[in-house]
Amino acid sequence: MTTSPQLPSVVRFGAYEADLLSGELRKSGIRLKIQDRPFQILAILLEQPGLVVTREQIQKRLWPEDTFVDFEHGLNTAINKLRDALSDEADNPRFIETLPKRGYRFIAPVSASAAPRAHLHAVAAVSPPTPFPAPANSPAGPPAVPPVVPPVTPPAPAVRYRLTTYLTPAVMFLFYVALIAAWYFYSHSRGSGERAEIRIAPLNGLPRESDASFSPDGNQVAFVWAGEKGNFAHIYVSQIGTADSPRRLTSADDKSFEFAPAWSPDGRYLAFFRFNEKEQSLSVYITASLGGSERRLYTVHSSRKVDALDWSTDGKYLAFCDSASPGEASRIFLLSLDTLEVRPITSPAAGTLGDSSPAFSPDGKSLAFVRNTLDVLEIYRVPLAGGPPTQITFDHADVQGITWTPDSKDLVFSSSRQGSPSLWRVSAQGGTPQRLPIAGAGWSMRPAISRKGNRLAYTSVNYSVAIWKGSLTPDHKVSGPLERFITSTGLEEGPQYSDDGKHIVFQSNRTGYHEIWRADADGSNTVQLTHFSTNLTGTPRWSPDSRQIAFDSRPGGHSQIFVINSEGGQPRQVTQGDFDSAVPSWSADGQWVYFASNRSGSWQVWKISPSGNSPVQITKQGGFAALRSFDGKYLYYAKGRDLPGIWRVPVNGGEETKLLDGAPVGGWGYYAVTSDGIYYPDVAASAKPGFYFYSFATQISSLAMPVDHQQPSNGAPALAISPDGRSMLISFQEQPLVYIMLVENFRP
Repeated sequence: MTTSPQLPSVVRFGAYEADLLSGELRKSGIRLKIQDRPFQILAILLEQPGLVVTREQIQKRLWPEDTFVDFEHGLNTAINKLRDALSDEADNPRFIETLPKRGYRFIAPVSASAAPRAHLHAVAAVSPPTPFPAPANSPAGPPAVPPVVPPVTPPAPAVRYRLTTYLTPAVMFLFYVALIAAWYFYSHSRGSGERAEIRIAPLNGLPRESDASFSPDGNQVAFVWAGEKGNFAHIYVSQIGTADSPRRLTSADDKSFEFAPAWSPDGRYLAFFRFNEKEQSLSVYITASLGGSERRLYTVHSSRKVDALDWSTDGKYLAFCDSASPGEASRIFLLSLDTLEVRPITSPAAGTLGDSSPAFSPDGKSLAFVRNTLDVLEIYRVPLAGGPPTQITFDHADVQGITWTPDSKDLVFSSSRQGSPSLWRVSAQGGTPQRLPIAGAGWSMRPAISRKGNRLAYTSVNYSVAIWKGSLTPDHKVSGPLERFITSTGLEEGPQYSDDGKHIVFQSNRTGYHEIWRADADGSNTVQLTHFSTNLTGTPRWSPDSRQIAFDSRPGGHSQIFVINSEGGQPRQVTQGDFDSAVPSWSADGQWVYFASNRSGSWQVWKISPSGNSPVQITKQGGFAALRSFDGKYLYYAKGRDLPGIWRVPVNGGEETKLLDGAPVGGWGYYAVTSDGIYYPDVAASAKPGFYFYSFATQISSLAMPVDHQQPSNGAPALAISPDGRSMLISFQEQPLVYIMLVENFRP
């Protein structure tokens, strides 16, 4: 008979220990009094720390036969008792965060240890279920609108039936949690020995630290830290297992910032990027890992898409991404450390955003990277000996960092393939990714795995964007302070007023996925309109009659334009083809939908009938994010995602004229056209940075609102003016909470 492995049962967080099998809660070794129902809720939250557990999911697990009123009262009472036991506060939570009208989330770092075998003898013959079920494939063509898949999966019926023979119903689902965790951690064992417990804790506990990189021996971590004031980030090195303060490695002044440190294979050097604000230049540098002089090796042509740097296993090359110009797709380049010669190793198709995030395999045979086609990112692997790249993932999702396992067999990466960014593992040969049972309070990004020492590190980010509202004066000034208008724990972006002034449409990931939402003009009565449950759905725009909404979504490998009734219903796909179409808007008469597309090989503005037909190209010299004039004669547009300025062209094509130097790079979503002018951001104006109003009558720009501490949220429409010209809606990102989390005894 097959013996059961020793299963993790005790979950630790802070000074507390929760024994999932015995139902006991201890603080610093002292047993606490806690009723059965509050402990059951704690166990459910510990099942997926860092993820939202809805009230409906808790009801199905614990109150299957009670009435809704009894459930509401019972849940609120149990949560209050649980918080009392943990000395936690709803307004300032350390462990349990409340998401109003949604549910709860366990936000503290957790670690798990093993239970004695004596508890498990009765169920030794039970086969553990597969802990990572494969998601359904995306349908071809116009997608159906499936319900949102809950993040907490109930036990499989067959397994539940067999376990009830041995366990009481109150303990049954707790054992299932332990069984899933054990299956993952022990199914990858190389031998028969017992494993040490998995421990997850902040690396240093410093706010605004990120970009972890392990030394070859796995005992040191180089990382980026912005310091206590959070202005300019520099490279630091931390020794694991000591109480010593991290030491700053680089010596740049506070007019430069650095990122993406990478160790040499012998541990003697560190390479990194440095951006010089005065020179507006980004360069690759190298310095000794013990500190000393710094040598500049290469100056990057386009800094917009650069995100990572890696050192080849033989120590001869550095891999990074670059492009000849901001409008050109980025490629992965290899920099020879002997000759300083640079050569490309990837060749993305024209019209894509290009390649980034290079990562050498430890065996020196392959290089993994990420290819971006307008916010649809996939992982590829290319052999260093030559040959075409192989696509590894097919998730149509965002990817925020990749790393190899020490044996070069798997890749660990951050992906939004099932909602907010979390950590996944996939075979380097391809296959179905499996989610790592590691989570914190926020997004899990930028993973790194030590070649020795069984350690993993990742950057945990608590990040949110809120929609704010301001009052406008007749002379186009923002009057008084902005007020928070629409907010959640996620991203609230792209607000747009309907032409009748009665409603607002916006994009939000409050459910875990970007979807289109509608609200009344005062921000009340929010309604979710789309249910794609895929990577990114956004940039909503109202039709002139306020009855339809155009938006873009990515049901497959490319973004497409959709139209939906403003009251909801089945979205209708308008554009087709193996190229990207995005950022729609409407003509003044509602007969056309303008959009940006790379179908000609470069980003241009096109138009198409809302019912779908052959699209018509409008711009010839580049175009993105077009908005019509109120008289319907002109289109105003950005030159591209990565180019500054606002341009103008007749609606049927013709002379393409530059109108303004602003908006800045990445600010294409921060301009709004009114009947008498354009609101737009400018950071290079002679006056202080802020939002300006360009008057069509005078052709002069004046400051509408200075911007000091708020940070714009690039990448989505983020500015809207009410039809009466009295109100402004604008998206600002909140100050993010960023930490590096260290996972000890990690064996993928």
